Amino acid sequence: MRGDHISRTQLMALLWAGVMAPAAQLLPGLLLDRAGRGAWLAAALTAPLVLAAGWLWGALAGREGPARAICRLLGRWPGRALLLIYMVWGQVLLTLRLRACAQRLLASGERDGALWFFVLTLAALLLWVGRGKLAAFARAGQLFLAALLAAAGVVLGLSLLQARPERLLPLWWDDAGPLALAALEGTGVLGWGFFAAFLLGRVWPEEGKGWHWLAWGLGGVLLLAAAQGVILGNLGPALAGRLDDPFFALAKSVGVEGAFQRVEGIISALWTFADLTMGGVLIFALRAMGEELLPPKTRRWLPWGAVLLAAAGSLTLLAGAARVEEWSGRWVPLGNLILGLGVPALLGPLAKRRRRAKGEGISCG
Repeated sequence: MRGDHISRTQLMALLWAGVMAPAAQLLPGLLLDRAGRGAWLAAALTAPLVLAAGWLWGALAGREGPARAICRLLGRWPGRALLLIYMVWGQVLLTLRLRACAQRLLASGERDGALWFFVLTLAALLLWVGRGKLAAFARAGQLFLAALLAAAGVVLGLSLLQARPERLLPLWWDDAGPLALAALEGTGVLGWGFFAAFLLGRVWPEEGKGWHWLAWGLGGVLLLAAAQGVILGNLGPALAGRLDDPFFALAKSVGVEGAFQRVEGIISALWTFADLTMGGVLIFALRAMGEELLPPKTRRWLPWGAVLLAAAGSLTLLAGAARVEEWSGRWVPLGNLILGLGVPALLGPLAKRRRRAKGEGISCG
């Protein structure tokens, strides 16, 4: 991937376009379960942790990327061991994302199609994306984000007229504990995007734009909080909490008389862009880590191995939808918090200090 660079804006577009897939699937139900009518505020309270994670990954990565920085900081074998843990976790997330997308497409098509067909089709698309250039994928990610924001804006904008503010308030001091816990778990859901940090080594160096990640981080979190507020205002905490996918359920009630009705199928199809973006981010992150772990002749096969393992896992190891929901809703947020926030909190400041003091170190190679 030498010379295959992207801008900071493109990286942020990939991150948020990809995060919209797990956010739409998991965030409403998880926040509603913990915080009830305060789900919208819990989503907003994820902002400090999201911004802290961004700063920590930037401090760890420097200009060489986190994969090489981890190896320089920890040494060859400890660094490789940690990168291997990240690669295994990325493979788990890729498997879950592939299965969740296939299940949503199958559900939106009623009785048409089969799960294996959607899994294999999505796997083929991800393989095509993952074997290509990062710059081309980043340009596509910008278009995907624009389409997703437009679709979400239509659904939420038309639903806003029917929202009832009394379903969002009042909130009391007794709700502070559940809100804090919900915000922590919500950060774990958004932690799907931390793998985008492994692409920092492919970002063009741009001076004087320290505010860039701050604006994107705050903007993304506040938009997600607004979405939770619209969902709550329309469905109410009780009904929204009983639904598997409150956002896509909300799309069923959206329509304009004489123009279009029942757009949930279109929204579900458009959300495939988010799944493909998230899958592509994971594959390119695995490629970045593979450059430090694998011999040059075997790196070309990494996208093949990642996609084939994800497809096989989606069809066999995760045979039941209940297990997918359990993993995605319970264990994935915890793992994302540990690997996406805990580890960089330990290594980021240390890497920044050593980089200032010593400069070059050793690499995994």
